[in-house]
Amino acid sequence: MRFLGIPYAESPSRELRFKHAVKKSPWRHILDATTHGRRCPVITTIRELSESELGQDLEDCLNLCVYTKNMTEQKPVMFYIYGGGFYNGSNIDHPPNYLLEKDIVLVVPNYRIGALGWLSTRSENMPGNAPVSDLYVALQWVQDYIHLFGGDPKQVTIFGQSAGTTMSGSLLFSPKTPETYFQRSIQQSGSIFSSWAFTRNPLEQAERICKAVGCSFCDNIDFLYVCLRNVAVPKILEVTEEESFGPIVNDFYGILPREPAELITQLNRSIPLMTGFTKHDGSFVLATVYDNVKAAIGNFSHITVREFAYTIISKANDNTGLADNLLLKMLFSNELLHSTDHKKALPAYFDLTNIVAMKSPVISLATRMFRKGLAPVYLYSFDYEGSNTRFGYEFGNDHYPFEGGVHHSNDNIYLFSTHKLNEADTKVSKNMVQLWTSFAITGKPSLESHQEILPMSDEDGPYFHINTGVTNDYDVLKELTATIDDPENYKLDRPNIEF
Repeated sequence: MRFLGIPYAESPSRELRFKHAVKKSPWRHILDATTHGRRCPVITTIRELSESELGQDLEDCLNLCVYTKNMTEQKPVMFYIYGGGFYNGSNIDHPPNYLLEKDIVLVVPNYRIGALGWLSTRSENMPGNAPVSDLYVALQWVQDYIHLFGGDPKQVTIFGQSAGTTMSGSLLFSPKTPETYFQRSIQQSGSIFSSWAFTRNPLEQAERICKAVGCSFCDNIDFLYVCLRNVAVPKILEVTEEESFGPIVNDFYGILPREPAELITQLNRSIPLMTGFTKHDGSFVLATVYDNVKAAIGNFSHITVREFAYTIISKANDNTGLADNLLLKMLFSNELLHSTDHKKALPAYFDLTNIVAMKSPVISLATRMFRKGLAPVYLYSFDYEGSNTRFGYEFGNDHYPFEGGVHHSNDNIYLFSTHKLNEADTKVSKNMVQLWTSFAITGKPSLESHQEILPMSDEDGPYFHINTGVTNDYDVLKELTATIDDPENYKLDRPNIEF
């Protein structure tokens, strides 16, 4: 059974724009929950709307979907937080079919994205971290009403992918999160320790956007708020198309009052954690950097391997030079660094983006949580390269001189029914669903074969691989060079396309 588009918060428009979510007032009419609600505004979908559609309340998007097999039992609840780089994503994009094969109830809320969600001046009018407040209200809705849909509000697992891991990490680490909201957490491909997880200069960003839309007195946060509150949705999305957004530290209401590394020291809740990455989780970053450099210089023969590698390393935001030196030494020979042989450097580029964007932050989360010793930590590497890929997303990938490998978010293909699966894919999907749902039900991932999945017993592991089968392993740091060490890494090259 599907209950779609259930509003859980008031429309965050007009006087509520940029502010924390407000619980939806009760209604007396019968709600039609057979079709999805509005997705939160993003420029690509706004451009497709008709003039009459543009006249509607485009920000009235805080709705959730509930998927359940029956409404009488009290089953564990899985609360999914989608990714999308903090500027894209919707509950519409996550059909539940596979997960509903097991005895769980699935809840997928929308939350605000882009400028309309994340813009902040750290003031009462624009407090910051408004999308996290959306999730608070959605989780409170679960506490209040999920029993009516066959769910147990005392057994809630939050799980998220990519940007959704930063959101779930914020919920996990925030001193403002009520302990009753969830009992377990799954975080896929990313963590709150990722370099891309935060907006570091929100006031500068707000002033820049204020000027871009034609406002005056943008150095005054009160004038800035009044102006931006009244800018039309298409306009504010248009001028922020090249901006990056995300949570902020030291927001007005103290959702994240300090850096995550400080907040974790004060964490005292026993929350079992399962987290991991895909084998080539950073290849989407490699593709983005490739596109940017190609647009800037045209011909890669004009730059050395070292220069291109530095462009990737800059994503780590490490001003000490430590990451630069260690990563270059670990992944590249001196001869290769001074060459322009980018094809030969391809395995190192893959591992470099994997480390900087995904694997190092995920391992950092897992080891820090293990050191806390409050609850079991399970760590995995998703290694299966199936018949489908998210490489290139909706923009295509034919122009790249490399394959996407086991790409970022490929794991979600086997949890949500977004692609057609062949026989081998289906086997992987069944294992994935079993691992994820068993963790949500018991706090321990398991397989129908009764093969034991081991939690971390020290900072090196164990961890487990998800491929055509599931295997335990040890020494997770070897995953940092998984591409270089792979004897079949030549398959990532597209020999007919020049770098």
